[in-house]
Amino acid sequence: MFKLFSFPSLLLASLAVGAVLSTPLDAAPRDEQCVACPKNFPVCDCADGQECVIIAETCEECAHAICVPPATPAAQADCVFCTQQIPECNCEEGQKCVIIGQTCNTCAHAICVPPTL
Repeated sequence: MFKLFSFPSLLLASLAVGAVLSTPLDAAPRDEQCVACPKNFPVCDCADGQECVIIAETCEECAHAICVPPATPAAQADCVFCTQQIPECNCEEGQKCVIIGQTCNTCAHAICVPPTL
C-alpha cells in the first residue's frame, strides 16, 4: 500500500537528500565531536579456524574487525552460497551495528547490539 506523507515530512526528506547528495563521496556526514575514521573497509587476518566479525563505525569509534571462534565447524563441500553484498543495519539510536562475517553455514549478516557489548 501507499503511504501519504505530509508536506513538512516531504520537505525534511528533500532537505536530507540534498545534504547527502551535496556531500563528497569520500566524506561521511559526521558530527564535529565524532572521531575521524579512514574510509577503507576493515579486514581480518584471522588464524585458521577463526571467523572475522566487522564492528560498524559509530561516532565514538571507527569500524574495525575482530577474530572470533567459529560457531560450528562444517565440511567445505556443504557450504552455503552467499552474495558478496555487505550487510547493513538499521539500528535504533544508541545501538551498534555488528556485521557477522560469512561462514560455511551462514551468509554474512548484520545485527544491532547495545553499545556495551
